[in-house]
Amino acid sequence: MANIIVIPFKEETKAITALHKIKELDAYGDITLYEHIMIRKDGKNHYEILDNKTENEGWRTFTGMALGGLVGAFAGPIGFVVGVYTGIAVGAVWDINHFDFENNFIEKVSDTMNVGTIAIIAEVAEDSSVFIDDALQSYSSEIIRSEAGIDFDDYVDEQIEDWEEEIADERQKLKKATENEKITIIAKIADLKAKRKTEIDKLDKKTKSTLHEIKDKTKSRINKLETRLKSYEHSISDVFTKAHQKRLNKRIKREQEKLHQLYIALGEDIADK
Repeated sequence: MANIIVIPFKEETKAITALHKIKELDAYGDITLYEHIMIRKDGKNHYEILDNKTENEGWRTFTGMALGGLVGAFAGPIGFVVGVYTGIAVGAVWDINHFDFENNFIEKVSDTMNVGTIAIIAEVAEDSSVFIDDALQSYSSEIIRSEAGIDFDDYVDEQIEDWEEEIADERQKLKKATENEKITIIAKIADLKAKRKTEIDKLDKKTKSTLHEIKDKTKSRINKLETRLKSYEHSISDVFTKAHQKRLNKRIKREQEKLHQLYIALGEDIADK
């Protein structure tokens, strides 16, 4: 099972160097790096992102729904942790029970959300924490770590575990391989990583499909409640009517908040709906 690690930094140069160290460990076969992202919060409550797709282009700034879309692009537990770090997933409809995080992990991650802090968030497989801890001891004083299992169905869960075991076996071979053998092993590891990611993406799409259904039902419920509320506009105002209107307004507000969180979870702009 992979771990999610969150590593906070105060200095950008140390964060970037640390990320390179993690990638080196992956290349040596000491760990397997599945997904990663580097994120920084500025004083305007904006978030800057640096990931494997943008490292040559520099930081990208995200706010509001745009950030929600980015978070939605990361399938699996790393997307949820990015959401927690940015505050998008806090109190949202995202099912925290879907991810098997250890006690206090979410709280610790939330506590690192200080202005100016840069965090590496990564999904890694590691036989021991020693490799990353030793490699980064000069760059960061804290590494927040948790196993992050995902509730797949039995077949998918077993399939992913099999691929992870194969990757671990290939990592061991990589350490003893000749230069020519390394090329073949690295290619096989990349293929196994891709298969694993494809299965996680499938689960993510299934989850989003369910969220779309909930969103549509929520919108329908809001419309019905608003229609009922309008029916009282020309009624004789009495204590019972006012009480009922108040209850309807509360229900509408609650459903609207839920709908707002659904849009965020799906990375959609509520203003365009």
